[in-house]
Amino acid sequence: MNWFLAVAVITSLIIAFYLGFRVINLFNLYKQGYFNTISKKIVWLMIVVGSLSFVLSRVFFSVSDYWLPLISSLVFSFILCLFYSIVIIDVLRLFLYLVFRRKGNYRLILQIIYITMTMVFFIVGLYMASAPRIINYQITIDKPARVKQLKIVQLSDIHLNQTTSRHFIQTMVNDVNSLKPDYIFITGDTLDQRLKPYLDKNLAELFAQLKSTYGTFIIFGNHEHYGIEREKNNSNEDVIKAFTAGNMKVLQDSVFYDNATGITIIGRDDYVVKNFGKTRADLPTLLSLVDENDPVILLDHQPQNLTEPADLGIDVMFSGHTHAGQIFPMTLVVNAMYKNAWGLEQPVANNPFMSIVSSGYGLWGPPIRLMTRAEIVVTELTFK
Repeated sequence: MNWFLAVAVITSLIIAFYLGFRVINLFNLYKQGYFNTISKKIVWLMIVVGSLSFVLSRVFFSVSDYWLPLISSLVFSFILCLFYSIVIIDVLRLFLYLVFRRKGNYRLILQIIYITMTMVFFIVGLYMASAPRIINYQITIDKPARVKQLKIVQLSDIHLNQTTSRHFIQTMVNDVNSLKPDYIFITGDTLDQRLKPYLDKNLAELFAQLKSTYGTFIIFGNHEHYGIEREKNNSNEDVIKAFTAGNMKVLQDSVFYDNATGITIIGRDDYVVKNFGKTRADLPTLLSLVDENDPVILLDHQPQNLTEPADLGIDVMFSGHTHAGQIFPMTLVVNAMYKNAWGLEQPVANNPFMSIVSSGYGLWGPPIRLMTRAEIVVTELTFK
């Protein structure tokens, strides 16, 4: 993760320097004078520390595992809103200059717009992250099953950490139960590296309250593996035991055939295991245990390769991981990286295989979403 820390520091400093220079210019603090000199120093200090707050909270995690991450994530979120707003203001200033061919005296108006825009971004970003919407999909599978229809509720990327409250999870459980699902699929990154918050807050008790006709199935994401063996009581077996205590069936490179419905559920271990000297079972090996005349559902955290499951006869694949980008312009980055970065798609032409990628229920990093939204995915499957 050293490379990630280096990238995070460089990105934070780029944001800080651009934001610092442009804010000082916008509020006319570049002039000489005692007040302006002090103001500039305060602005630079706040912006640099704020921009690095997320990185610093990770470095000094041992100092505080609750208040420091909570405050730093909010501060960094606000810095991002300041940054996006100043970029828009600069574009607006350029537009006014090009249209009217003179700079004009718009400073006060732009200052008001800037402050207002920042607050709107911050409030809307918090709302989009904390008020998940329900996304509905309908899929017809041209295979027989022992039921005509199934309602599947998918949760993904909850990212439980030390700042996650029991109320947050209880609300999630209540929302899911109100949908009356037949199956619940939790497609990875339930934890944010550490099992400890899940245990300390006794969240197994809340997860066990999830109600569905045929059960709750959960797979590992990359963040489950990032935390494995890094601290006491955080092994692969510990995580499986903790999930099982929450009345969830763990699928880790395993196949489950449900006699009640006549469908097969394959749960793959996460793609990232190769970085830890491990291997995950290849898909053809797992499919050798399956009757492909039955409907086959694949749970795979990262939507890395959608052509393989399509060619091998998988009917529907549920994934997460991308967060749909969470914050613009990461939305553009994940769209470039993945064939299906979010939503329901038929990614391979003339192939009935369907890919569903959730933007996630929780968050990683700053607790805001810009141009994305947290969600619970409801998929109605109809069988022929």
